[in-house]
Amino acid sequence: MNTFNKYQFLADLQSELLDAVATNQIESEDQVWEIIDQTIDNAVIYYADCFAIIAALNVTHWTRFGRVDTIEFLASSALNEFVQEELNLQDILKVVEQQ
Repeated sequence: MNTFNKYQFLADLQSELLDAVATNQIESEDQVWEIIDQTIDNAVIYYADCFAIIAALNVTHWTRFGRVDTIEFLASSALNEFVQEELNLQDILKVVEQQ
C-alpha cells in the first residue's frame, strides 16, 4: 500500500516555491498558485496515491468539497485544503512582491 507523508509534501512544496522565487521564476501570486496547483495535480495521478492522500489527511466527511465524482477530485480538494491551511504562503508572497 502506498503511503503519503503530508508534512514531507508540504516541505517539498515550500522548498520548490522558495527555489522558484530565489531564481526569479515567480513574478506574481498567480504563478505561486500555478505551481501549487501543478504539484497537487501531479500528486493525484494514480488511484493508489489518491487513497493514500485521503488516508493521510484523515478525510471522512467529503461533502464539504461539494459534489465528489472521482477519487482524484476528492484527494485533490483535500490536499488543496491542507496546503492552504498549513503552508506559510504569506512569507512567500512577501518575497514575490518585493521583487
